Amino acid sequence: MFPAFLRRVPVLAVLVAVEVWARPEPETVRVMKAREVVLREGPEESAELRVHPGFLTTLAFESGLVPGSVKVEAPERVRLLGAEGRVVVLEPLVELAEGERVRLWVTVTWGGASMHAVLVLVPHPSEVDGQVRVLLPEKHAQAMAPTEPRAQSELLKLLLSGAVELGERLVGNQLWATLLPEGVDAKAPWLYRMGRQRVLAIPIHNPEESVPWEPRVVRLTSASLGPKPVALPIHMRAPRLMPGESGWVFMEWPFKDETVAFRLEVREREAGRGVRLEREGR
Repeated sequence: MFPAFLRRVPVLAVLVAVEVWARPEPETVRVMKAREVVLREGPEESAELRVHPGFLTTLAFESGLVPGSVKVEAPERVRLLGAEGRVVVLEPLVELAEGERVRLWVTVTWGGASMHAVLVLVPHPSEVDGQVRVLLPEKHAQAMAPTEPRAQSELLKLLLSGAVELGERLVGNQLWATLLPEGVDAKAPWLYRMGRQRVLAIPIHNPEESVPWEPRVVRLTSASLGPKPVALPIHMRAPRLMPGESGWVFMEWPFKDETVAFRLEVREREAGRGVRLEREGR
């Protein structure tokens, strides 16, 4: 006969084994990372992004996104929370299996050019890419880099100073063009002249119920300037228009011929609120 305590050993061993088996594994502490990646044009993958449920991954692009172009291969596994302007926000819904790769398709645009690229979402045992800055390839980044700032003309300085009452025919007149406001209110533009200098001024009103408006994208397209849109520097007396405020935006105007055909876009961001001016040549 075994002693009583020895007869209980197998039972205790089983209970201990059950308890150990049932005890959950300690959850891995995941470290949030900030990274930079460079896009690669075409179907070839640009970079891997490490994602995990419970963490959002935010992508900030160097250039604007084409509206509706951002797509996730498996939306039931990774949700696209938002894609607007230059920002994409992703929310993983389930943990990706080891070796699983979920593609993210994007199309970015600058000026009149665009580029398609693929990013890949993958799991990682301990790290999550929380903030990712997405850069253009060097050749494209150089193409969109701003030119050296030019000194402001005397006419532009005069208009920005407030010394001239805008909307009067003292040194200017209304510019004939089709005006198309989008999300803001606008009135007919004025073209001011002083010698050979030309400045276009557009009165803008930001509606009461809106968010602050700050023009950042200014594109001028005209056959007389070449096949691609030209970026123009823009100026205001204040950096932005708060809800309910009105103000003027100014830009040095390259045309002396007041009948030349053109298309001008002034927006807060790519495809954002702003104004379009269009004129067909005579």
